[in-house]
Amino acid sequence: MKSFFDFDTEETRKSLLSRARNVALSAIQQYEVEWNCIRFIQLSDTVTYKIETDTMGSYLLRIHSERVNKEEILSELVFLNGLRKVQDLVVPEGIRSRCGS
Repeated sequence: MKSFFDFDTEETRKSLLSRARNVALSAIQQYEVEWNCIRFIQLSDTVTYKIETDTMGSYLLRIHSERVNKEEILSELVFLNGLRKVQDLVVPEGIRSRCGS
């Protein structure tokens, strides 16, 4: 089975970014976000996008490879929530999807 994050040539990189954009567009439909622009930021161990809105600011959307499991992502969200309690420290805040996850 070919990895979603396989991009060893320019052709496979373009293919990955095309698939990732479709995943991103599908993912943002799971949230109560009225977005107007999605901008590719970076490809590393995740594919990262900036989601822009007219009224709600902007969001960061990361697509993880299959090497990262749900428990690792949830652990990161718990860690970020803990860091948010530290005064003078600004960190991202996870938002819940329409289904509450």
